[in-house]
Amino acid sequence: MSPDGARVAFRRADLTYDGLLGREVWIMRSDGTDPIKVATDKRSRVGTPTWSPDGKRIAYVRTALAYNAPTRSVEVNEWENARAQTLFSDSRLTPALHWLPDGRLIYALDSEQAPGPGDSSVWTVTLPQAGKISEPRKRITQGNGSITQITGSADGRVIVSLREHWSPSIYIGTLTADSTALLSHRRLTLDESASIPTSWTPDSKTVLFYSDRNGASEIFKQSTDQPLAERLVSAVEQLSQPRVTPDGSEILYVSTPKSSNPQTPSSIFAIPIRGGAPRLVLKDIAIFAVECARLPSTNCLYSTSKGNTRETFRFDVRSGKTTGPRQIDPEGFWSLSPDGSQRAFVAVGSNQGTIQLRSTSSDKTRDVVVKGWNGLMHIDWSADGSSLLVGWHNQERESALLKVTLDGKVSVLFRSRDFIGYAIPSPDGRLLAILEVSPTKNVWQIGDF
Repeated sequence: MSPDGARVAFRRADLTYDGLLGREVWIMRSDGTDPIKVATDKRSRVGTPTWSPDGKRIAYVRTALAYNAPTRSVEVNEWENARAQTLFSDSRLTPALHWLPDGRLIYALDSEQAPGPGDSSVWTVTLPQAGKISEPRKRITQGNGSITQITGSADGRVIVSLREHWSPSIYIGTLTADSTALLSHRRLTLDESASIPTSWTPDSKTVLFYSDRNGASEIFKQSTDQPLAERLVSAVEQLSQPRVTPDGSEILYVSTPKSSNPQTPSSIFAIPIRGGAPRLVLKDIAIFAVECARLPSTNCLYSTSKGNTRETFRFDVRSGKTTGPRQIDPEGFWSLSPDGSQRAFVAVGSNQGTIQLRSTSSDKTRDVVVKGWNGLMHIDWSADGSSLLVGWHNQERESALLKVTLDGKVSVLFRSRDFIGYAIPSPDGRLLAILEVSPTKNVWQIGDF
């Protein structure tokens, strides 16, 4: 609503894709008459508009869509003159924006820290009638979770923000005897930090995962009957992807510098399964995945990201030497079969209803079509290698965990309105370590800023 109550500024949003962003901004009289489209661009999206104190301008955050690197800017629109200008740009901008009665503009920035949920902060900038920034920007507050909305009191002395925090957590699922449904489903990690499961110990009693609960990403283990996790490895670098070696004697993990860039080397280390000093296995550029088969196979694979190319290599866990030809991969998710003979692969793209089985020793491939289930994502093999466990979601934000046989038949293990990432089966095939992401939303009030 405009300050004088005469008009309403609103956006038209396509809720199929993102409820926080729209394609167009409109202004109409408060009785619904005389609607005027004041902003549109097929190549970008806009956030909720906010009015200037005099009602002659509106401001909103515009996001120009680009793969993995969207450009975000604050745009000020003199709607009566059909004239818009970019005030400033920052890739960390959220859609939240509010214009105070004294002319200051309140906005929010997300943290670029990764992995896991980062902080976001609220800032203010003075915006005079001329529309140019006249003073340095000032940070008001900082906290955990992304700020999606900001509003304020009529006198401008109090602002209120909505913080949304998506927390990846680990749940334990118990499978039925035929592995087509879950008998039980309970949460294992109980804090709000990001906890990402990737493996089990050989006895099927303990989940291996990485978490940022102490600030940096570290390697942990937690027994299914215990409420607390035990830290296995910490370092100044970011640690991830704990995986058990084929003989079950060691745990592999990836170590990446915090200030990494696309050309920064990553390392794969190994530690004894019962704990001990790490040993360096190998180094390569931008390692993002590692996985091993189980005896009698000794296959271990890792993947790297080099520009737009993703490559997967077989390596020896003792010497660190790569063996055999590399495999070139599209962008997507893969999992190594327990016998090490093939990878199951889901490519990111328009046809996410197909799983490709790719031999680890040749160029041979086979497609498994999962009819009626476009939206397949992360994938893992069942413990016996006879089927696949696949995370699925659709545009209505429904999510499910599927069991898919190698001929494409589907059993729905369970559905959720929260995001289901994937499931890692225990070696005995009875339990699943499930990654689920659920939101918490809290409203915060700030005064005397």
